[in-house]
Amino acid sequence: MSKKKRVASSFKVAGLMIVASIVLSSAPSVLPSAPKPVAAQGVKKAQRIPPKFVVGDIPQSILDVKTDGDFIYDTIHTIAPEIEGYDDVLLHEHLGLAYLTGRAGIHRLPGIEDTVILTISRRGGGTYPKGEQVGLYTLNLSSLEVAPLVTRVPHSADVSKPTVFATAKQKRAQVGSLNRSNSRLLAVCNDAAVSADGKRIYFTESYVAEGATMGGSAALKPIIMLGRTGRLWMYDSEDKTVGLVANGYAFTDGILMEGNGNEPEESVLLTDNPRFQLHRVHLAGARAGESEVLWRDLPGLADGMRRDSKGRIWLTIITNHGNQIPWVHAHPGVKPMLMKHPQLISFPSVTSLLLLSPDASTANSNAQRLLPISPSLKNLPSSILKKGVTQ
Repeated sequence: MSKKKRVASSFKVAGLMIVASIVLSSAPSVLPSAPKPVAAQGVKKAQRIPPKFVVGDIPQSILDVKTDGDFIYDTIHTIAPEIEGYDDVLLHEHLGLAYLTGRAGIHRLPGIEDTVILTISRRGGGTYPKGEQVGLYTLNLSSLEVAPLVTRVPHSADVSKPTVFATAKQKRAQVGSLNRSNSRLLAVCNDAAVSADGKRIYFTESYVAEGATMGGSAALKPIIMLGRTGRLWMYDSEDKTVGLVANGYAFTDGILMEGNGNEPEESVLLTDNPRFQLHRVHLAGARAGESEVLWRDLPGLADGMRRDSKGRIWLTIITNHGNQIPWVHAHPGVKPMLMKHPQLISFPSVTSLLLLSPDASTANSNAQRLLPISPSLKNLPSSILKKGVTQ
């Protein structure tokens, strides 16, 4: 194949995202540019001040596995440096292909070679044709046919703290029965996890707000104000139902299945990134209905998770929290002013990967496992290396 054809295909799904397939062994090529974020839009004058939230010191067990040098810069080969940014990657190594997305998560459907799951959201600053909807979709990689699975969810009240609905107690609704009277459109559809048998698809609705976007000014409010509208949903592909699994988080993001895959999962892992936490959501068993904080005071905004061939968990941290955000959380009186002047909010341009044990209880004790990006790479979009692949 000619090197000039390294990007095998790119196409839009309802204008909301871009998927491209890349030949892994070829030279880089340029993908269509994504819409640029725009300046912060108007913020309501009255802002409810959230309670004080203390961000503690980074756990020593994480600092113990932090690399001294820049492991990513020194060891990882970037195969597509011209790509302006992407959200997720799916490898079909047996075909020499990698599929990457813009503003969407992408996941395999077990036992189905050419169909994938997509979680599609709007980008901050983007404009979209009327009628296009955020949601959970399937994409056939051969025919490029796109089909919605979930774009509406049942009405559910906000809660004041993380709340889990055990599998046996979940209220479920037929997707085909959802309409304006009994449901609402999804605000954000961030990440997903698919059960080993492909029957259950969990997906995160990071926050609920009018005009919600991934990135941009709209996403700043739940991050800075520590809202409680982050949700976790589950779609059952057998009976075509959707139900609320968990609610009450600031910004739900990455999700990962637990269990051996031979029976329904008793728990899933979930990141609440503005609180710098990793939760275990208990769905069944003795602790059903609990949201257990496995890790708190993580180095930054925890994003997606993947398991490697040894069952270990790679947790991506898309930006270090630095000193500003912990201070702001500890002094919430300044938050309404910051929301009126979001240009004052900043995160360090430091991205990292944290390798956890299969049960997520311990940080990997081997050297070179927490991978900071050098400030010398600040001119490269951090999303290029956000979910890079290490051999």
